[in-house]
Amino acid sequence: MSKKIFIISLALVIFIVSCATFDPSLFKKKPTAQIEKVDIASISLRDITLVFDVKISNPYPLGINLSKVSSRFIIEKKQLFDTSTKDELKIPANNSAVNPITVNLKYQDIIDIVKDYSKKDELDCTVEGDIVLAVPKTGIPGVPESYTFPYKVNKTIPTIKPVISIKDFKIEKPSSEEIIAAVKNSSKNLSFTTALQVINDLLSGNFDKAFSKVGPEDLDLFFGVNFKIELKNNTKTKINFNEFNYDFFLNTDKMITGKTTDITTKDNTSTLNIQNKISLKTFSKSITMALKSKKGDFHLKGETAIKLPDTIKKEPLKLLFDEKGSVEIGTK
Repeated sequence: MSKKIFIISLALVIFIVSCATFDPSLFKKKPTAQIEKVDIASISLRDITLVFDVKISNPYPLGINLSKVSSRFIIEKKQLFDTSTKDELKIPANNSAVNPITVNLKYQDIIDIVKDYSKKDELDCTVEGDIVLAVPKTGIPGVPESYTFPYKVNKTIPTIKPVISIKDFKIEKPSSEEIIAAVKNSSKNLSFTTALQVINDLLSGNFDKAFSKVGPEDLDLFFGVNFKIELKNNTKTKINFNEFNYDFFLNTDKMITGKTTDITTKDNTSTLNIQNKISLKTFSKSITMALKSKKGDFHLKGETAIKLPDTIKKEPLKLLFDEKGSVEIGTK
């Protein structure tokens, strides 16, 4: 027997054996796939992320794969976009699995297609598409290489169209008592006048002059940082929260980190009062330049928990902040 004939014969034997391995009756019950649940995974002032739990049941005696999930997003009966997610998730034989898939929706894109968006407090989001499962070749009649399962689900989402601003931003110099204590505890032989000059130079925006003779580590001093964050939502959705954790950056450099519970809400506007302190050691050239020009670029990152209507989500939801803008700076 030639080598070529031997290889062909061996392949034929393997094929016959593989087909004989499975009893065709084990393939009578077909796999199923469905969207078990759709929920809000996260939300910010600019976007919302939905999570879809894709449940797959595999009654076959061999593993199958989740090949693709295609989706069309329709907001208030108008198509937002369509997308396709390829996922080679393997579902073992005689088993089931739930695979979460997340999709991010930009609020500005939604605003662009929904008429009278600002007059609404919630939106109907319909998602429809197909779940495709891939099946290995079996050679068994009636067992295809793929199954396609159409789906359609609905989810209510809130409307958000925020305007955020920083107001009454002021940096306060340390008190005389605090300066005297810092001079006394300094490892260097410093005078009150020298320490005061460092403070005044910093608040005037003269970083190099302030630290020409004294290092930041030589004075343990803190400056007050006080301002208001005003958040106005230009829709009918109420955004109410009791505390806010934040990081505040000025001219790209982190300035302060903290939490505030001093929050007042009137109509659709929330005012967050921030009272914090910045160490002398935290002052950078970038921050000092903002003091010199009396204005700067801010970056506010933070999070809070909000309670939306039960029709949207029953549990409290984390609301993320990642906002940038400009701020006027005062000193005293």
